[in-house]
Amino acid sequence: MDPREHEAFAGIQEQEQKSPRDDGHDLQMLSSTISHEIKAPVRAIDGYARIFLEDYRDKIDEDGLLLISNIRTICGETLAMIDRLLEYTRLSGVEPVKETVNLQQMIQDVCDELAAGYKSKKATVLKFQEEIPFVLCDGTLMHQVVVNLVSNALKFTREEQTAVITAGFHPENGEDVFYIRDNGVGFDMEYSQNLFGMFQRMHSDDEFEGSGVGLSIVKKLIQAMGGRVWITGEVGKGACVYFTLPPGNILK
Repeated sequence: MDPREHEAFAGIQEQEQKSPRDDGHDLQMLSSTISHEIKAPVRAIDGYARIFLEDYRDKIDEDGLLLISNIRTICGETLAMIDRLLEYTRLSGVEPVKETVNLQQMIQDVCDELAAGYKSKKATVLKFQEEIPFVLCDGTLMHQVVVNLVSNALKFTREEQTAVITAGFHPENGEDVFYIRDNGVGFDMEYSQNLFGMFQRMHSDDEFEGSGVGLSIVKKLIQAMGGRVWITGEVGKGACVYFTLPPGNILK
């Protein structure tokens, strides 16, 4: 067997030697199944396609090269989707803890880190409309919420000369409401509830990359911490995601 073929096939052999943990937890079983039974074959397909390109690049026409390249692209997108599913199942099984979190600083830090990957923009501006209080929540889960929301804001503003992300906090109808708003492409409010479903997207892959899992994870994590989440938007004028935490978790 070609050593490279062995490498491409190794993922399947390795995974077949493993057995999922049988602890009765549905999410862990699902995670194991996804990881062991689906990722390895996809990696193998990608490996074979890579070997084909290496050995036969000079023997096939451009259309053939494009087809094989598309196979590799699809494999990459599928693996990314599987990773997002694994992240969803992993986070769904986490029991939240409570710790003091400087949420405003967390939003600032995440925005600074992620904005560095969008060099095509002239600028990314983060504004705090109101001062955001410290909160009592699970810092790890909240960090994932902020990463997902800021990532979306940056992604959907990438065609703007300047991405403007606005974060804030205000009381509304007896709730303490946090929000992150952007000035991006927005969406039709008729479909707002669909956006929190698994794999629900408002834009094609040709327009914006993504798996349609990010907001599902946000909803799951916010609910786990005792809050709720919703989104508003307007086509061409951006979107705003709101979320709450229980009153006792706001350290004013």
